[in-house]
Amino acid sequence: MTETSETHTSTEISISFKESLYEGLRQGLYSFYTLFKIMTPVYILISILKEIAVLEILAGYFSPFMKFLGLPGETALAVVLGWTVNLYAAIAAFAGLGLSIRQVTILAVMLGISHSHFMETAIISRMKARPWLILLIRIVTSLFIGALMNLILPENF
Repeated sequence: MTETSETHTSTEISISFKESLYEGLRQGLYSFYTLFKIMTPVYILISILKEIAVLEILAGYFSPFMKFLGLPGETALAVVLGWTVNLYAAIAAFAGLGLSIRQVTILAVMLGISHSHFMETAIISRMKARPWLILLIRIVTSLFIGALMNLILPENF
C-alpha cells in the first residue's frame, strides 16, 4: 500500500510539474509580449528623436533643472514617461541615452518613489484618500531624494 501511494503521489507531482511548467512558460511569454509592446516603440521613438536632434532641443530646455538632479536634460522625457505611463516606458526612454551608473541610480530611485501617476492616483482616490496631496508628496519626495543623491553620490560612482 505504501508503494502504491508513493507511486500515485509521484505521478501527481509529475503532472503538476508539467502543468506548472506549461503555465509558467505561457505567462512568461505573455509578460514578455506585454513589455515588448511598450518598450520597443518607446525605444525606437527615443532613438529617432535622438537622431533628428529633437531630443537635443528638449534637453536644452530641461538641462538647467535636471542639472540639480545630476541628470542630463534628455532624461526629462524618461521622468515624464515614468510619471505618466509606467516604469517600463521610462526604462525604454533612458536605455539608449548612455547614462552612467550614477545617473541610472538617481533616476531609478526617483522613479521608484514616483511613477504611474494616472493609474495610482485613481486607485488612491478610490481608497477615499486625498489623491492630489499624495501625488504632490510623491513628486516632491522624488525630486528631493534625486537632488540629495546628486549631492551625496560620488561623481565616479
